[in-house]
Amino acid sequence: MIFQFESLNQFVTMDGHGIYVWTAVIVSVLFLAVLVINPLLRQKDVKVEIAKDQLREKQRQVSNREKT
Repeated sequence: MIFQFESLNQFVTMDGHGIYVWTAVIVSVLFLAVLVINPLLRQKDVKVEIAKDQLREKQRQVSNREKT
């Protein structure tokens, strides 16, 4: 196997292009992390909202039965 870079410093700097490459990598990883973490954090709120909706619907059904 032949490596493109002879040292870790050359790998990081990438002949002057490292700042652009690593910035793109960091931005991409952060964006993907937000796409994964955000739904996980919102999952609890969504479950609470669903439970509230179900309770309201159940109360509405009981109320309609009492009226008839």
